[in-house]
Amino acid sequence: MIQYHSINGQLVPAASAALQVNDLSILRGYGIFDFFGVLSGVPLFFDDYLDRFFRSAGILGLKLPFDRPQVIGAVHDVIRANDMSDGYIRLEVTGGYSPDGYKPGTANWMVLGAHPPKPSDKQYVDGIHLMLYPHQRELPEAKSINYLTGIFLLPMLAEKGADAVLYHDNGWVRESDRSNFFIVTRAGVLVTPREKILAGITRKKVLDLAGPLMATEIREIAVEELKEAEEAFITSTIKGVLPVSRIDNRPVGDGRPGPVSRDLGLRFSELTRNYILQTTQV
Repeated sequence: MIQYHSINGQLVPAASAALQVNDLSILRGYGIFDFFGVLSGVPLFFDDYLDRFFRSAGILGLKLPFDRPQVIGAVHDVIRANDMSDGYIRLEVTGGYSPDGYKPGTANWMVLGAHPPKPSDKQYVDGIHLMLYPHQRELPEAKSINYLTGIFLLPMLAEKGADAVLYHDNGWVRESDRSNFFIVTRAGVLVTPREKILAGITRKKVLDLAGPLMATEIREIAVEELKEAEEAFITSTIKGVLPVSRIDNRPVGDGRPGPVSRDLGLRFSELTRNYILQTTQV
């Protein structure tokens, strides 16, 4: 159980951690966040996530009242205070307390511990079902706190028996609601969308792993290409490499997770273990 969070650089009990109601994250949904795992007390791929965190803040024009060393210190404070061996950290920056309900004030920033649910073993064995939906996220290169569409679609996902949504825009595949998307073509090429997506850290690591093993392409994927894909999978901090067996109730390939997704999933797990070993030996 998480006992402490950090609010504006100060540890506070989780039960009393709070912001005022005039914060722009509450009034207007204005803010950014990032989210990464902690294993054996080590923040995973920490520099990559911090780079993206500060990049997102820059895209939204948030003026930050802290620097990178302060964030690093606050993250380690939260890990130590919660005696966190395994878990997750959410970094968040808001638009601050607004003087008029619209104009940003001094940003508030938080380091929150978390233990969210993970996909089941069965989902990795059988693959998941994605539902196509036409949508383009606003400012997609930034990890903003705006997840309105994804949450709005939860009843529709349940109705259709789908596990997650796959956004597409004018015939081009983008990303899932909280994950990046890949296919393996009949020619054995690994492909992931290039444009108008969040550049996931797990996505980046998977591309690095796949590069020496197979042809890879970062390019637009037409929705029509999904019918011909041999494999598909999604990637994220929590999910790692999660196979996709159906899209809109149409089987992907033979309808079972394929060898590429299984192999990259194992390699990503090994990469994570090696990162922890290297970090703890420094």
